[in-house]
Amino acid sequence: MKRIRNLPLISLMISAGFALPAVAQEAAPAQQSQRSSNTLDDIVVTATKRNENLVKVPISVSVVTEAAIAERGITRPADFLASTPNVTFVEDNAGEAYINIRGQTSVRNSDPNVAIVIDGVTLSSVKPFNQDLFGIQQIEVLKGPQSALYGRNAAAGAIVITTKKPGDTFEGNVVAAYGNFNTARASASVSGPLAPGLGFSVAGAFRDTDGPFTNVTTGEKVQRFQNSSGRARLVYDNDGPFTADLKVTALRSKGGGSAYNAQFVGLPIGGFPGTALDANNTDMPFVSNVVGGFSEKFIDATFKAEYDMGWAKITSISSYNHLNQYFGSDSPPYIPQDTGLAGGGTVQQYTYVDTNYSQEVRLTSDSANRFRWQVGFYILRFERDQTSKIGLDTNGSLPADRDTIDPATTVSYSNPLYRTTSYAPFASLQFDVTDQFHINLAGRYDTEKRSIREAASPAINPLTGISYNNCVAQGTAFDDCKLSRTFKQFEPKASLSYDIAPTASVYASYGKGFKSGGFNPIGSRQALIDAAGGNAANIYVQDGYNKEVSTSYEIGAKARFFDRRLSINAAVFKTDISGAQQFQFQPSAGLQTTISIDKVKLKGFDIDFDAQLPMGLHLFGGYGYTHGRVAAFAGNPAAVGNVAPGAFKYTLNLGASQVIDLTDQLTLVPRIEMNRYGSIWWDVDNFAGTKRNPLTLLKARLSLKSANGWEISAYGDNITNKKYFQEVVPLLSTFTVNYRGPTRSYGLEARVDF
Repeated sequence: MKRIRNLPLISLMISAGFALPAVAQEAAPAQQSQRSSNTLDDIVVTATKRNENLVKVPISVSVVTEAAIAERGITRPADFLASTPNVTFVEDNAGEAYINIRGQTSVRNSDPNVAIVIDGVTLSSVKPFNQDLFGIQQIEVLKGPQSALYGRNAAAGAIVITTKKPGDTFEGNVVAAYGNFNTARASASVSGPLAPGLGFSVAGAFRDTDGPFTNVTTGEKVQRFQNSSGRARLVYDNDGPFTADLKVTALRSKGGGSAYNAQFVGLPIGGFPGTALDANNTDMPFVSNVVGGFSEKFIDATFKAEYDMGWAKITSISSYNHLNQYFGSDSPPYIPQDTGLAGGGTVQQYTYVDTNYSQEVRLTSDSANRFRWQVGFYILRFERDQTSKIGLDTNGSLPADRDTIDPATTVSYSNPLYRTTSYAPFASLQFDVTDQFHINLAGRYDTEKRSIREAASPAINPLTGISYNNCVAQGTAFDDCKLSRTFKQFEPKASLSYDIAPTASVYASYGKGFKSGGFNPIGSRQALIDAAGGNAANIYVQDGYNKEVSTSYEIGAKARFFDRRLSINAAVFKTDISGAQQFQFQPSAGLQTTISIDKVKLKGFDIDFDAQLPMGLHLFGGYGYTHGRVAAFAGNPAAVGNVAPGAFKYTLNLGASQVIDLTDQLTLVPRIEMNRYGSIWWDVDNFAGTKRNPLTLLKARLSLKSANGWEISAYGDNITNKKYFQEVVPLLSTFTVNYRGPTRSYGLEARVDF
């Protein structure tokens, strides 16, 4: 029952009377470590693309081991990210997910700010990440800029997931659960040897739920969701210099569409009085007359080959993945309409077809040397075929022709084709000046060429009298409706670390993060100006947006005390961002766009502890604080000084579990956890009524475990049944669409390991 999370402890605490152990144990892989006499062995992480002792890595890293995943009942990303200080996770049932670390936000239609790395391969999108987790060996959450090591989209940090490799014996597990809202889920995995040096693993998961909310007009379960996923893996390792690892993952999901509540000043909707926006007023039913829909298919294949030459190891990682996603729903403000009549409302439909190829080759020196180095090269090819369609609500349902034009009903239509080619050389070195003092340097030079072509039909829309193609509508020839631009950035990272003791270290680091610029649908700006009657004063949107570059400084420490029973970690940070990208939906033209804030300044700290006390008592907790402000915004100078959008003021996590031995064979483990989130503004303008107040959520779990390998657990999330908006999307100063957070959920889970 191990759970290590880390963020650094300031060195003054280390000298404040804590007794450090005289002899350090040799670091062992997390999956092999055992709890003995209520102590914890050292944990190995791969944060620097090497196997290293967690305490000595000069990065703020929070780790969830395989044992902790089972103990905590972690089944989805939100389950472990909620417990990590200064990390928040926002999701909706249309496949979208946004990870924010230390105030650096990820937004719709823009690249993520946090890299998702699974078995060494960086996902091109967060969409496939927001799924059930199964067959996981270890999860590492890295805070601060990781672009030098993990490249594009790792400006705020990285989440490194290692799936379980097959061993020398057959083993596996089966998990099944059922809860309220007709929620059923199951997962299973089995692995073992096929032949000498050749192992396999097969794992899969299934989830089906109605969700907590029902549309009062249609009876639709608006947050319904069904997912099935599987993974197969072959690993060749005969203890020789060559190893190979082939993995194929596939998933399929379906459910409700954009299940949002709208608040529109002047328009009473359900329980909303229509007098003023209020991000804390959730007393509104879902009233749309259109049943939404969502579907997603994803396949991913990776092949990793390594050859150890003794003095260095050469590694090749090849990856291919393909995503096909669709969601549709009533259009904002999601109110019931008189179908079949003029002005009876509209429906929205969006499709994404993404194809991604990547290749990384790196050469890594022997980790036993005092001077260690790594050099490599990465290349990516990414393509997206996207359609955005707004149509008349003629019969209270979504049209079957989800991504084609119907002249009788299509109000607006966009079909941007995006292409990205990215390549980057990278290098890192680590030098032990002494046995205690270490220097880490890394650098990467990213070159990213992006292009867009608007492929929507140039034909005249009979409903509007202008071309479907926004670019053509502004007088540009169809063949010229394309743009391209190359973004370049050098991302250095440097850190100094000092081992105060075998189980304690302090460090200071500097790094730059990079997220490429890109394009909104061609003609977006002019279309919005036209919709505003020619007034461009409040139109911040451009057809293109700039790259986002962050510069971060961090000082921290991490230590384990009392024979490793107590872990305390802390860090302070300062981050300056230029070109901070933010999402803006434009209901007047049916456009989803990205804008850039010239400068955002962030500073704060985070601290956590994990204590394994006598008699089986486990206490844990963490606190993170972020002060974020808009420092410059040419689009609207009045926003300067506003709270940075999407940055929670603080996060607080506290919890406890107790191991109670009932018999020699049975153990009872109660666990309770509290997560509190500080206030948050959702928009750069800080419009009145768009600030969500602090929120406290409680979860609990009670597990009966047998020494024979079975376990039965009762669980509850949001057990006080708090009602809140998980996300608020401002469209205008008087108009928001808001996504409801889950209400109380509970159920029973059974697990068998063999």
